[in-house]
Amino acid sequence: MKTIVARIKEIDPDAFTSVFGHAGDGNLHVELHHEHTPDRRQELEKLAYQITSEFGGSISAEHGIGIVKRPYLKMSRTPEEIETMRTLKRALDPNNILNPGRIFTM
Repeated sequence: MKTIVARIKEIDPDAFTSVFGHAGDGNLHVELHHEHTPDRRQELEKLAYQITSEFGGSISAEHGIGIVKRPYLKMSRTPEEIETMRTLKRALDPNNILNPGRIFTM
């Protein structure tokens, strides 16, 4: 968290983070607040995900990836893990009717 806060403040000195979640199992949610730099939202989010990856963390826990975090999935999962996810998707949804194209193209 200290690294994320420090690096975010290099971009926007008035920015801050809120951290909450499940400290007991290591799942924390990081909220970035940067009202003075709304045009840099994607840059700040990518930075937070990069730092999380550098520390061996993942970008999503119990809620799944979702389309907002989809571009950052490769920062915390190996190509082999992503292919395993695709394999599971094909096995469980062979007709690709459950949210087709949302996370994976088949």
